[in-house]
Amino acid sequence: MNDDFEIDSIVKDNLEFHAAELRKMPDVEGWLPARIPASVAERMDERGRLLAMDTATTEIRFVTDAKNIRLTLSAVKPEFGFERLEVRIFFGDFEFQSHWLEPGRVTTLTFSPPAVLGKLKEEYLRRGPGIGFAPDVCRVLSQRGGLIYCGIETFGHAVRPPEKSEKPAKTCLFYGSSITNSTLDGFPSVSCRRLGVDLVNLGLSGACHLEPGLADWMAGLRGWDLAVFELGINVLGWMEPEEFRSRVDHLLSVFTSRHPEKPLVLITVFLSPWRKGVAVEPSEKDPDGAFCEILRELYEHYRNRGNLHLIEGGDILDSPDLLGADFLHPKTFGHAVMGLNLAEKLKSLL
Repeated sequence: MNDDFEIDSIVKDNLEFHAAELRKMPDVEGWLPARIPASVAERMDERGRLLAMDTATTEIRFVTDAKNIRLTLSAVKPEFGFERLEVRIFFGDFEFQSHWLEPGRVTTLTFSPPAVLGKLKEEYLRRGPGIGFAPDVCRVLSQRGGLIYCGIETFGHAVRPPEKSEKPAKTCLFYGSSITNSTLDGFPSVSCRRLGVDLVNLGLSGACHLEPGLADWMAGLRGWDLAVFELGINVLGWMEPEEFRSRVDHLLSVFTSRHPEKPLVLITVFLSPWRKGVAVEPSEKDPDGAFCEILRELYEHYRNRGNLHLIEGGDILDSPDLLGADFLHPKTFGHAVMGLNLAEKLKSLL
């Protein structure tokens, strides 16, 4: 595979797939929009290879004047005991419907575009050229799990991919842990919706291990304008600080050398149970603090080699009650606050 890959370059059946690769599924007559190509995933560990096929925040996008749309889909069972895969249909920036797909079962969704959007003034449908999506763009978004595309019927009406002018002018790339690889209500999605920019979410739940091969591939992606890195929490407790330093150093080296003009954002580790002074029982170890300090040191090292910025995790996750009861993962309210906080920080960079 070519090292340089254009985001939104996949078109099938006149639909645009907001993903890195379409993978033919062996058990279903359909295609899975994978976030990471197989040629890159095969160099990752076992957990990483699994998450590379997670379709969270990937999209199927198209424009049609059809009054009735039939979209045939299937799903791979999500992780963590979830029995069905949620998909959400948007028209432009407006959420329209949610559907839950049974894993292994082919499902046909029949829907009509919301008539009210055609009756509204333009300033209520889009904040301006290049901000958000035009309202005639139908977008089918996947939650955590595996979305499989099987076919579309528009009953004689033409269907086409959205034009450049119908999509956001700017795109943000995210890489991080499960906190980044969150749902459509997660802080990267909230932040990008607030800013009116497109999102490429390459978060890997439990597998943000900073493999050099993955860093090289991400740095080769084209079509993004700002990258956000949420690093450290997936390797606390098992990766030595110097190995963490080496891997972050490689990531920043390849990104700043290939994209010296583009804003790159490092976020220090969010609050977690491992932070020294958080637990009742005192601990001599402080991997959380050590990793945060490494990120700050590497920021100082690379800030003049590229357009690198540092945001403290505490300025985004700014209150402990944004976390769920595991004191690690934010829930819906927490992600919403974090996304809005981050949007304020990124606004000037875009």
